[in-house]
Amino acid sequence: MMAYQIILVDDHIILAKAIQSIIEKDDAFHVTHVLKNGRELIDLLPGLDVKPDLILLDINMPVMNGMEVAKVLQQQYPELKFLTLTMNDEEMSIIKMFNLGAKGYLLKDADPEELMFAMTSILNKGFYYSDFVASVLMKNISGKSESSDPKVQTIVLKDRELEFLKHCCSEMTYKEIADVMFLSPKTIDGYREHLFQKLNVKSRVGLVLYSFRKNLFKIG
Repeated sequence: MMAYQIILVDDHIILAKAIQSIIEKDDAFHVTHVLKNGRELIDLLPGLDVKPDLILLDINMPVMNGMEVAKVLQQQYPELKFLTLTMNDEEMSIIKMFNLGAKGYLLKDADPEELMFAMTSILNKGFYYSDFVASVLMKNISGKSESSDPKVQTIVLKDRELEFLKHCCSEMTYKEIADVMFLSPKTIDGYREHLFQKLNVKSRVGLVLYSFRKNLFKIG
């Protein structure tokens, strides 16, 4: 099996090289590029024959910051997965990056073991939520109700839709969700696309954030 191809985008080169060294201790991963800012990444991607399996993306960078990069990735490369790896622990930054398609958010003071676990989780499951991120999302999103706006129509979810949403908030893959719900993967795809439209979200992260906001389930 070929190693996962990783691109690291961080303007602190010494730190980035240290992170690269940590990652490449595991033969399952290979850092193909270490870039100093988001512009270098956006310029690089069109010429790559093989796109990265995962991008580690800092937020606070010169020339083009992580949020600007995330917007471009969301619009032009929605299939690419990225993990926000930063010292920025501002709550709104966390929420914004998830809304822009981040599959996970990790602070740079995390243990190396957590970094590797987060990367593996994103590659295998599609997402990673640390305890810190989960607490921020719960604090800032849980309890905010759209029902306070009379212009917003109340959304009623069926039992099977709620069941599907609950599984989306776990670490299960869509195939595993299909198995536990005794449905075909194609039917699960239909549930997902239907809820994307019904809840006006664009990703699994959006489904999870909706569940936080409505306080539908106990996450974790």
